[in-house]
Amino acid sequence: MPVGIIAAALPVPLAIGIGLVYQVVVPGAEYGVVGKNVSYGLASLLTVTGVYFLFSPAARAAAFRFDRPSTDELAWALLGFPIGTALYLGSTAATQAAGLTMSGYVYSLSDPVVVGAVIFGAVLVSPFVEEVLFRGVVLGALLGRGVHPVVAGGLTILTFGLIHVALLGVAGVITMCTWAIVPTVVRLRFDNLSGAWLVHQLNNIWGYIIVVAFGLG
Repeated sequence: MPVGIIAAALPVPLAIGIGLVYQVVVPGAEYGVVGKNVSYGLASLLTVTGVYFLFSPAARAAAFRFDRPSTDELAWALLGFPIGTALYLGSTAATQAAGLTMSGYVYSLSDPVVVGAVIFGAVLVSPFVEEVLFRGVVLGALLGRGVHPVVAGGLTILTFGLIHVALLGVAGVITMCTWAIVPTVVRLRFDNLSGAWLVHQLNNIWGYIIVVAFGLG
């Protein structure tokens, strides 16, 4: 279990380390949206690759359980996307009403380099790796130890939210925890990561591409 927690938390400090090395190698270079997305994407891929090769075959099968989803699982995932969006918007409004402001970064999609970096880090890599690390490794380890699914799911959701504190602040942790209820429920319901990944993938396409492109945020 400690290995799972470390693996789940590793991409963030590893991404920060990659960023610091880049700024040393290329002094004075701007390290904005492109750098953050690329470094997080690379750090996530390095982490999930390490998990794959370090885990035993049995642990690997549990952590990377992307079986072909059933019709019911696809339906839950597709319904989970708008529910997750509603939870996200509701928790964002609640934290703002409480005086908490969610931090982050602002960007536009007018620069193709920015578009490529966001698609790489936030749209392609992040949903896959985070589902493996949280709903696969962490949740799987808790369930394997006999922890009740509700408790295991709650601890996984909290861990997922906490990794966002550096980028999004306390409000972001609350919001991410609220949103993460949906993929966690889908993962527990079907004992498979495919539906949870689909929810996450649709969410990130919506949040990082469509919302920005059409100024809906």
